[in-house]
Order: sequence, then structure tokens, then C-alpha cells
Amino acid sequence: MTLKRYLLVLMAALAVFACSPGVDLDDNTDDPQEQNDPQDDGTDDSGDDNGNTSDDNGNGADDNGGDNNGGGDDNGGEGGEGGEQQSSQPGWFELPVVNASRNSDGYLVDVSNPDLYYAYHKSDIGTRNYTVCYNGAYHCAVWVAAPRHAIYSQKVVGRQDTYKPDPDIPESVQQQAKSAGSGCDYNRGHMLGSEERLGSKLTNDQVFYYSNIAPQNKTTFNTGGGGWNNLEEFVDKFQCADTLYIVIGTYFEDFTDAYGCKSYKKTATFMGSEVQIPTMFYYALLRTKSGSSGKSLKDCSRDEIMCAAFVRAHDITKGQKVTAKEMMTIDKLEELTGFDYFQAVPNAPEDTFTASDWGL
Repeated sequence: MTLKRYLLVLMAALAVFACSPGVDLDDNTDDPQEQNDPQDDGTDDSGDDNGNTSDDNGNGADDNGGDNNGGGDDNGGEGGEGGEQQSSQPGWFELPVVNASRNSDGYLVDVSNPDLYYAYHKSDIGTRNYTVCYNGAYHCAVWVAAPRHAIYSQKVVGRQDTYKPDPDIPESVQQQAKSAGSGCDYNRGHMLGSEERLGSKLTNDQVFYYSNIAPQNKTTFNTGGGGWNNLEEFVDKFQCADTLYIVIGTYFEDFTDAYGCKSYKKTATFMGSEVQIPTMFYYALLRTKSGSSGKSLKDCSRDEIMCAAFVRAHDITKGQKVTAKEMMTIDKLEELTGFDYFQAVPNAPEDTFTASDWGL
């Protein structure tokens, strides 16, 4: 190759690199070991050693491509039409498949449904706080995916109550007021709870973004002994040293749960907007069976991993305890919602669950 031709090829390659699209998560292939300790004393601790290496958090180079469907090839690679650019997703173990591109305003939008917006929220502890899928037409969160570990929940700060729009989703499609509204039948229900993110001010601030808030019935669902509170308390028991990976989601069509409780599609005025009220809420959970293996999920066999969904109608009877009756395989949940969960963990037993693994 002549020198002139070599220089032309080099300049072209540099131009492509400078313009390459992608989610601005510059640490998604870094080892988060450096960031996991909120005290940042530079020493190893039990939190770092138990599930927060680059492998356990899905942030190693191997986790961001290849078999886990998290690489750019699976998300289209090339830029889309109208100035949109296809965006690859991180290989984080909790993430459902995100097929999205940046629109001309810089927002991450689903390639098939323009009402769905996505936002990746980074953290100053660990490598990320949570990822959200938000329906702009419904003015409500669809799902929130996050890791659960003591580094996030240990109480370093108090509840911030800083309700505000998500800066990574257009304000025009979010709720338009901080309060639920006078006489409203619904509380501002957190998808990812404030108590789960007390490790720093930033992580707690971010759970008060409107994108992480859904309307929840204040007399039967989001209240002491309510359907949501009981499920949250149950899930709390499965946070572990290896890290618990969760997706908290909503559903909006008519729904009847395993207890025979029915919820019907409707809208209501909530936080200054006409919001689609979820008919069902769910948790999809993934972790090692032992909880303290010290292994990355990608290095675990199918028999070492457990995953399941817990599904409740919004109008579930107050006081209903969690039972195996409301459990669902991840495959079944995928059929119901249309999302592909835990795509970065090919060994996850999504077609089955054992209730006794979950204490039921």
C-alpha cells in the first residue's frame, strides 16, 4: 500500500470512530471494582468480593457482545433513517433486550414503538443505578431494571424526595406535576424503591425521577399491608452478596391474577397528566441459588441459577401474602409482556422455577 493510500484509509477510519453512535456509558466495559466502595478508600471489601467484579455486574468485555445479544450487531449496528443512529446496549445481567436508536433530539427511542423511551442512569457507586423503559403516551414507566446489592442500599444518606423529570426523557411526555394531585386515588409508587438506593445522594436522587414513578392505589396496594408493600418486603429477602438482578414492570391491558383479582384498563389524572393506570405489577428476579458463590452469572451453570417472576393484579386484595400461586416462569412473562428478559445470561432457566428456592 502506498503512503498516500495508507494516510487516506487512516483518516477515514478516524472519521468513522469520531462519529460512531452508542450509549454514552464509558464504563460499561470497565471493572467496577474501582467504584463499588462508597467510601472510596481504594481497598477491597466484602461487597466488592461478592458479586461486584466486572463479571458479576455484566460489565466485562465478554458481557457486552457475542452470545449475550448485548452487542451492536444485535441492535442494528448502522444508523437508522432520518438522522437516527442505532445504539448498542450494555451487557448488564438485569437488562431486557433494548432495541433503540437516538433520535434527532438525542433521546433513546424504541425502533418499533416510538412511544417507548429508554434511559440508562449511571451511579457514583457501582457502575450504574438503573435503566428505565418509559411509555410517553401512557405517561408511565413500563419497566425498570437494576442490580440489588448492599453497596446501593447501605444507609449513607436519607430519603431525598427530589421529585423531578428524568433529564434523559422528553419532559413533554412525562408527568407534569410533583404531587399526585388533590383527591387522587393513587400514591406516587416507586418502581425501584428509595430504601434500595441509600448508598449515595446521587443514587437516591435518581429514583425520584418521574420515569421511576407509577400510580399505585393508596388504600389497597401502596400502603402498609398493601399488595405492593408485601411483594417488596418479600423481594428484599433475596438481596445477596452475589447481587440480585431485578426487573420491576407494569402491564396495561385487562388482567386477572392467580388469586382471581381483576383489574381493567383505565386512565386517571395523576401528577398533572392523564395517565394510563397499570393493571398489573411484577418483579422478575435473577440470582445465583447460593447467593454467595462469588461467581459471575456468566460462569454459572443452569443448575446454579434461579429466576422467576412474581405477578400481582393492581386490584389485589389488601393483605395478600406472597405465595407460589403468583409465580410465573420468565418465558411466560415474556409471552405476556412482549419483552425479552435477562438476555445477557443464556444459562438462566427461564422455562422453569422451583418455588422452594424462593422460600415458598
